[in-house]
Amino acid sequence: MDQTQHSDSPTILVVEDDRDLADTYRLWLEPEYEVRTAYTGADGLAWYDQSVDVVLLDRRIPDLSGIEVLRTMSKRDIDDQKAMLTAVEPGRELADLPCDEYVTKPVSEATVRETVQELQIRSQLDDDLQRHFALTSKIVALEQSDADGSNEALTELRRDATQIRARIDDRFSDLDDFDSAFLTLQQ
Repeated sequence: MDQTQHSDSPTILVVEDDRDLADTYRLWLEPEYEVRTAYTGADGLAWYDQSVDVVLLDRRIPDLSGIEVLRTMSKRDIDDQKAMLTAVEPGRELADLPCDEYVTKPVSEATVRETVQELQIRSQLDDDLQRHFALTSKIVALEQSDADGSNEALTELRRDATQIRARIDDRFSDLDDFDSAFLTLQQ
């Protein structure tokens, strides 16, 4: 395990068994973030606490699978965003994974940095918007993969995204009604 300290910087937890790749992610992110690097799933869980803002997690980790780590993390009451960065093409199971982003390796420095930045922005949004972005990410990942059985998962994800989008649109409609009423009162 490796931890780099940066005062008041967002904390990124990288859980990746390929030490060279994990260290590369750390080097890419260190200028702007506090980066914790764990080379095993158990170490990732040990470093995972309330101060973590974003988790970058590999799916294939020898001691605990990335899915096990992800599910264990999701049971804790921590307000963070989780991205799976993996060489595994997504399949049907993606619909049920508690991750906010799914990125297929290989990844570039720009992709890693953009993923972290986007997840940080999402963390500031309300629950419906966060959920909508996570669902949209999963839809895109499944559409780009050739996974068998993903049609049913895509249908389910699209239905969920549509329902959440309708709730979001209703809230904006309510805001429009409020704005109209307020402008009428001002006249």
